[in-house]
Amino acid sequence: MEAFGKLALTGGATGSLSHQRRRLALLALLAAAGERGLSRDQIIGYLWSEGTGESGRHSLEQLLHALRRALGQSLFSGTNPLSLNSEAMASDVSEFNLASASGAFADAVALYNGPFMEGFYLEEAPEFERWATSERARLASKYADGLTQLASAAEAGGDHASAVRWRRKLVVTDPVSSRHALALMQTFVAAGDRTAALQHARVYELLVRQELESEPDPSVTSYAASLRTSPAAPSMPPAAPLAEIIQVQPVIPAPTPIESRVIEVPEHATGARGGRKYWWTAGLAAAGLLLIAAYFGREKKPVAATAVNRIVVIPFRVTAADSSLEYLGEGAADLIAPMLNGEGGPVAVDSRSAISTWNRITLGRAGNADDARKVALELGAELVLSGTIVEANGRLTIAGTVLSAKAPISRTLTSVSGSADSAESVLNSFVRQLLVREAGVSESSIAEVTSRSLPAVRAYLDGRGAYRRADEASAIDNFARALDIDSTFALAAVDLAVATGKLLRTEMCRNETCRIFSVVPGFLSAERDQDLFDRAIRLGWNNRTRLGPRDRPVLDALRGPNYPREASARQTLAQLARAIRASPDRPELRYLLGTLLLYQGPALGFVNSSTDAAAAFRAASRLDSSYLAPLGRMVDVAALSGDTAELRRAAHFYLSRDSSGSTADYVRWIVGAAGRSQPANRRVRFKSLSAITLDHIYLISQMTGYGIDDADSVGAIITENASEPIERSVAFRRAHFLSLNRGRPSDATRFLHRMDEVKLSGPRFRQFSMASAMFDGGDQRVADSSGRELAKALAHDTLGPMSHDAERLTSAAMAVESLWYLEHGDTAAAKAAARWLRRHAEGQSRNRVFLMLPDMLIGSRAREPEAKALRAFVDSVSLEGCCELPEFVNLILARAYEASGDEASALRVIRRGASYHPPRLLSTYLREEGRLASRAGDRGAAIRAYERYLILRSDPEPSRAHEREMIRAEVTRLKAMH
Repeated sequence: MEAFGKLALTGGATGSLSHQRRRLALLALLAAAGERGLSRDQIIGYLWSEGTGESGRHSLEQLLHALRRALGQSLFSGTNPLSLNSEAMASDVSEFNLASASGAFADAVALYNGPFMEGFYLEEAPEFERWATSERARLASKYADGLTQLASAAEAGGDHASAVRWRRKLVVTDPVSSRHALALMQTFVAAGDRTAALQHARVYELLVRQELESEPDPSVTSYAASLRTSPAAPSMPPAAPLAEIIQVQPVIPAPTPIESRVIEVPEHATGARGGRKYWWTAGLAAAGLLLIAAYFGREKKPVAATAVNRIVVIPFRVTAADSSLEYLGEGAADLIAPMLNGEGGPVAVDSRSAISTWNRITLGRAGNADDARKVALELGAELVLSGTIVEANGRLTIAGTVLSAKAPISRTLTSVSGSADSAESVLNSFVRQLLVREAGVSESSIAEVTSRSLPAVRAYLDGRGAYRRADEASAIDNFARALDIDSTFALAAVDLAVATGKLLRTEMCRNETCRIFSVVPGFLSAERDQDLFDRAIRLGWNNRTRLGPRDRPVLDALRGPNYPREASARQTLAQLARAIRASPDRPELRYLLGTLLLYQGPALGFVNSSTDAAAAFRAASRLDSSYLAPLGRMVDVAALSGDTAELRRAAHFYLSRDSSGSTADYVRWIVGAAGRSQPANRRVRFKSLSAITLDHIYLISQMTGYGIDDADSVGAIITENASEPIERSVAFRRAHFLSLNRGRPSDATRFLHRMDEVKLSGPRFRQFSMASAMFDGGDQRVADSSGRELAKALAHDTLGPMSHDAERLTSAAMAVESLWYLEHGDTAAAKAAARWLRRHAEGQSRNRVFLMLPDMLIGSRAREPEAKALRAFVDSVSLEGCCELPEFVNLILARAYEASGDEASALRVIRRGASYHPPRLLSTYLREEGRLASRAGDRGAAIRAYERYLILRSDPEPSRAHEREMIRAEVTRLKAMH
């Protein structure tokens, strides 16, 4: 069996299994498990996590019987656990694992022909997909380790040619890694080929600028510069042993503004650093990289005001006795535009932008050719397609004209007729004529792009129309209905995912039930919306081959590269930027980009992210003037900047367009809160507000300080309204965070106990209480008790072998315990816990950064050289933003920087952490920002941070009142300074 680069059986009896994906999945699970095998319960959990225990056992028995019948009775060894009989079936992954474990690295890397199970997907098996993602990352890491070992051994033996070969393969695994690039250059120099080293430096620099849209790492550029100027190559710096063990890549991208090319219409590019996905294969040689670099190095021509290959399809004019055909006016644009996707012919402007712009320019008039040309020029297209649809005597006739945007030139298309009952086929004939006339491309049909079911198409078009009218609830219903009728309708799936989409998703689970929540204010959604979103993503992905090049990136951006696990803010930003390059005229994408920049830009280290977010919202509104969501977010732009005059202006503009929706309720609240109207005047209507509005108020009041007392009232309502267990867990968790921000540790402990009732096990409760005391002024008495209990539990839990999940949970608890020891001055115990963590860190990609924190902090306090690499790595990873990392990672990182003497970096990281959502530890971050800014001599910044802290702590419990008074005295002192 081959699992690297694909998943397939080789040899005899493979044909009958080539399409049996669940059978292949079982073989892959057992092959990766090796001789230790898997228990039957583990297999059932991976392959049938949604079924009952009995049905899962029955399904497994059927699967085993089928495999034995196809591949031989001796295929499996044992009964429980179950393993593959290596004599009956060999697999490259098991051989790879054995070779790696025995140190036969050359044999291991020869077996690695690409990512583990690349392209293989098993439907309705989320646990298997999670395992596959984790295993793929683990094996890729082992492959890179093997290459590193081979290269190092070759260098030690003076075999520079072999070292170059291994280093080249290592570079292919991550072409934009500065660590790999520098090592290859140094190996070239050692081999006497300085020219090759400089060539690779150019390759690396071009790739970084193209793929990451950022500047190359200084370590590479400075080394290349030294090669050009010095007669002898600089020596290779010694590697830190611990850094090699954890594969540290000390690359911290400098904070830079998001380039306006991402924001403005119609240009499309990104300044965000994205995920590292490349279209070249793992076996690409250095010569191939040079060719790619040459291609990337070509000068990019700026996008013209009007693009030659872009066409805008405006609503067709309908003349019909049957009013039921009126939908074809705008519907023609919705159906035709996705077919004109640029694959051999013209590419259409997004129909939503086209129809919205047409309606704004014509103001209800019939419209004429001049209006059509204005639409094209505004949307950056050279051509316009207009048409008429006439129904008479049961016959439907469609005629069209292609207009030039800049000249009074037009071309009339041959009219097409057919039965009024077959509108789809008539439109097909019309579009086919357009495609052939414009570019001579092969024939296509609407059904190939949309659906063969006319009721599904009608529901989809109703959804598109509702979305343009800002009736999102109706749009969601119609898109869902279209998928109910035709589950292969990929375009409907994409639009449903957009309408129910969540940014910055985080998962909360209780027992076997999980829910996805968004931490973006106002993106709270019902359980039904989550189910619809998950279904849309799954169906869209399964039918993605039916999507054009403009729609596939949209699906990718909403799905995320780690699906079903959450994507980081930086990954989401990169994928949104790619989607915008593919669909620069799609207003929803501009809106999502602006939302991400507004709430996560500072946490990602971007300068002027609020300004860039506002530009994205304006761009979305220009593309669709009926789109209300961007106007609502402009209110938050002003609120977060503290500009009350701009807040009133943005609120007035929004309320002039919408005075009754849930966003209007929020806008009226924020204006009153910023104007410091009495809380009672605003609190009257809180219980009548929607859950989305309450959530928006709850988070923004903490982030801005406006109406902070209202956060208490709204939080109480949210907690009262929460019904099902996971929803209650989230409500109690947020109430716990708010209580700590407000300086009320007793209330925080009360909510912690309520969380424990519905969700948390004992160890998680203890970890929460300890972290709250260490970082957020939590109840020290409760935390001390938890610390003692956790120490006893860990002493017992770490004695014997553990499952992967148990090891992951125990490692997280051990990391908290180690930090707790440090907090209480027991460095010896902290180091012992850190040593345990190092032994158990392999394969725990999700906890990896968290598990490094004790070592980083211990090493920084001792000024150990290796701690610098650890700080750099944690810094780089924390720049990924929300939502996987614990909120206190930036706080611990700042403490490590300060302990090392780098207070400037500590202040930078603290400011970043204060923008991490949800606003946990916000009062702590603000207090630390004030202290460090004051030490740095930035008196104004210190005062602003302290004053925000005082607003959050305006009504603490008596035991914390002295902390507020100390900060108030410090503000008075700073203001008195000249």
